[in-house]
Amino acid sequence: MKSEDFMKRLKAMAEIAAKISKEQEAQKDREAAEAEDDDMDLVADMLMEASDLLVEAGDLLSQAAAILRGEDIEADCCFPCCIVEVCCDDEL
Repeated sequence: MKSEDFMKRLKAMAEIAAKISKEQEAQKDREAAEAEDDDMDLVADMLMEASDLLVEAGDLLSQAAAILRGEDIEADCCFPCCIVEVCCDDEL
């Protein structure tokens, strides 16, 4: 009788261990999928940034080509310009 009870308990413990192991594997798979999603988000962000830089480079190349053709262009960006008028007054 004791032997049968022991075997039943041992079998139940083995089933519980198998369930725990299966759940751990499932958790590991979920974490791997989440990590892959995070990697894909990072790659998507990097590609979007590269795309923006390529668009900006294309605009700059178009402006450079126009300058080489001798066209007057209005640049998208320039350094702040200021005009200083200097007046000399002999009375000071």
